[in-house]
Amino acid sequence: MATDIVIRTGFDRLRYALLFEGILVVLFTTTMVLLFDGDLSSMGALSVVLSLVALATNFVYNYVYDSFDVRYGRIPTERSLQGRILHAVGFEFTLVILSVPIIVWWMAWGWWQAIAFDAAAMAAIVVYTYFFTLAYDRVFPVVQPCKDGL
Repeated sequence: MATDIVIRTGFDRLRYALLFEGILVVLFTTTMVLLFDGDLSSMGALSVVLSLVALATNFVYNYVYDSFDVRYGRIPTERSLQGRILHAVGFEFTLVILSVPIIVWWMAWGWWQAIAFDAAAMAAIVVYTYFFTLAYDRVFPVVQPCKDGL
């Protein structure tokens, strides 16, 4: 029965999001400084702002996605390849909607330049999200109750 599936706790979701964003801020800031010969403090601040937006989105998005899985009898930490890809792409699409206006303003870019940049970043982050979530699910699995007393 779908109601017997145990999902991540609030603490576990917070740990996931903080680890995910912390590693990503370091990677993103370094990449931005190298690609745009930008100022470390400005690129770092942009990374932190985008990370805070993503952190809030991450917490809500993962709760909703897990709840959707449970509603259909799927265990969130045992997602199929298709489920993991859909999770990563859906999360990044949500972030594009939220992050492009910030990038336009911060970098003083036009909309198309910000969209192109965000699309490139999104492609890299989708891959990162897939592998990070897979690793996280293996390192911090959610133990499911035994069926039929086994």
